[in-house]
Amino acid sequence: PVLCVDTRTAQDKFRTEVITHVRKCRYSLIVVDEVEKMPAGTLDGISAYLDINVQVDGVDFRNTIFIFLSNTAGNPIRDYVNVQLETGRSRSSLTILEMETLIQNTLYKSGELEQSSILSRYQMDAFIPMLPLERRHVKLCAAELIKQRGNKCGCKSLATLQSETECIESKADDVVAEINFSGKFSRSGCKKVYTKVNLVCPLDKRDEL
Repeated sequence: PVLCVDTRTAQDKFRTEVITHVRKCRYSLIVVDEVEKMPAGTLDGISAYLDINVQVDGVDFRNTIFIFLSNTAGNPIRDYVNVQLETGRSRSSLTILEMETLIQNTLYKSGELEQSSILSRYQMDAFIPMLPLERRHVKLCAAELIKQRGNKCGCKSLATLQSETECIESKADDVVAEINFSGKFSRSGCKKVYTKVNLVCPLDKRDEL
């Protein structure tokens, strides 16, 4: 099929960036974020680099790892996990196989990868789900950050380890109370935790530098 100019341009730019980097670094890890926002067909520009080839355009890609991040399956994953938890299954009982199937089915039907040769040529080795975070996970994020702040949160100076732990737990609960949840799950994962911890453990100007 004839590609529009924008798609060709996007492919050429992406291909050039990838091959330039790999030429400089034989062992490369290339992370492509927000794939769903890329112009359709862009990823096809590097399809040849994902095949098992000795060299492409004079460059060896066999020591290059590509990671593609996308939120395309975010809602289906959240809905599926929610249903499974409501039926009594534990989070840890969810298998990578069932989640991979869900992700693949979603990608084949929507998003930048819908008509991509990367999918049709089976060039992706694995589909790794990022499960939605529950309150207990967000609390762990908050507690760890509060612990790292030490005396800034007023917990480190307490007399006993138990008192310090209780202080951290209490402040972590305060942070979680400020996070938006949709049912069981955090709308933003742990992304807002740093900002919210600043409310209970204010940093001075020297700490922010």
